Amino acid sequence: MALPMNNTPTYTLVLPSTGKEVKYRPFLIKEEKTLLLAHQSEDPKVMIESLKGVIKSCLKDDTDVEKFATFDIEYVFTQIRAKSVGEIAELMIKCDTCTDEKAVAKVDIDLTKIEVKKSPEHTNKIELFADVGVIMKYPTIDIIKKLENIDNANLDEAFDIIIECIDAVYDTEQVYHAREQSKEELLQFLNNLSSEQFSKVQKFFETMPKMSHAVDYKCPVCGKEHHKVLEGLNSFF
Repeated sequence: MALPMNNTPTYTLVLPSTGKEVKYRPFLIKEEKTLLLAHQSEDPKVMIESLKGVIKSCLKDDTDVEKFATFDIEYVFTQIRAKSVGEIAELMIKCDTCTDEKAVAKVDIDLTKIEVKKSPEHTNKIELFADVGVIMKYPTIDIIKKLENIDNANLDEAFDIIIECIDAVYDTEQVYHAREQSKEELLQFLNNLSSEQFSKVQKFFETMPKMSHAVDYKCPVCGKEHHKVLEGLNSFF
C-alpha cells in the first residue's frame, strides 16, 4: 500500500522581465539536499545548474527556465526560498569602517519585500543611427557567468556574448531577426558602429534591472550607522 504523500501549497509570482504570472511550490527536502551539495562543491557551474534544476522542479507552469533573464532566476529563487525555509533571512553584514572581527551586524531581511529595480533610462530598444537600431534580449545566467570570466583583453568573447543578446536589428522598412542572420553578419554590424553608438549598446547591460534591497544597520563596535544596498543573489544567501 502506498504511503500518504505531502500536498504542497501553490503560490503565484510575476516574472520581472515579462510581467507574466507563474505558479510555483516550495522546494522539498530532496531539492534542498541538491542545493546544499552544490554549495559544498564550491563550483559555480554546479551551483547554477542546481539552481536552475530546483526552479524547474518548483514551477508549475510550462516555462523555459533556460531562457530566464538573470534577475528572473534570482527573484524566482528568492520567492521560492521564502515559502520553503522562511520569509525572513538573517544576514551578517561587516562594518565598512572597522577592522575588528566583531564588527558584524545582524540584519533581518524580509524576502517578500525584495524587488527587481529597473532604471528609468533603461530600454531594450536602442536607436543607433538614421532610424536604424537594435532590440536586445536579457542575458541568461549562463551568459552572465561567461561575462564574469572574460579577460578584458579577450574582445572576441565579449562580442560573442553581445551578439547572443541581440534579438533583432530594425530600420524604417524591416525587422531583421538575429536568429535569421549569421554570426559574421551580426559581428560586421557591430564592428561598423562608432564608439558613441556602441556605448548605447553597452548601456543596455550597465542599466539592466537588478534584484536589490536597501538596509540600515549599526556597527556593534564603533556605533557607526550604515545604509547599504544589497544586489544580486549572493548578497542575500
